[in-house]
Amino acid sequence: MTTFIIVRHGQSQANAARILQGAKINTPLTALGVKQAQKTASKLSADEFEHVFASPLKRAAQTAAIIAPEQATTFDSRLREFDYGSWDGQPLTEIWEKYPQFFTATHNLLPGSQNISHGETHTQAKQRLAAFFAEVSQKFPMTTVLVVSHGYTIKLMADLALGISDLAALSEPENAGVTIMEGTAHSLNLLAYGG
Repeated sequence: MTTFIIVRHGQSQANAARILQGAKINTPLTALGVKQAQKTASKLSADEFEHVFASPLKRAAQTAAIIAPEQATTFDSRLREFDYGSWDGQPLTEIWEKYPQFFTATHNLLPGSQNISHGETHTQAKQRLAAFFAEVSQKFPMTTVLVVSHGYTIKLMADLALGISDLAALSEPENAGVTIMEGTAHSLNLLAYGG
């Protein structure tokens, strides 16, 4: 089995401004985001990672560089944040008010929003993530890899392992929070989530 240490990026400028930040918005970390990544780095040993993978978006790339500064990072677009379509870059409160039918009471996104936002579907996002996990598990069995990605994308990763249909049951992973999964080319197990 391959062990995946999955870290959400530290706080970004768009996170701080309460802007919906998907695959198209590319803001860097805030000073707090850098500190969050440094704190996570202090808890992890960069030496334990045989490989480092990250979303190519700035906030994830910066977080990976802080956690594993001496290692080469492979940027993989399959790890990018969920594509929210035309909602990307909009203030969160405006989207919640304008499209309440696509959100739970706690503001978790529900399936079906792509019909309005023209973004990707949950199925499309999970397919790209499943392909990533299968490929890395097959190429690098019995290793530990660092994966730096995004909040909603990590929720979808957990869904792959748990097979849940209600993502509202999962809270958003903390900025620079750690999720641990084990996988083979055919299965994923969630060991720890988001803290």
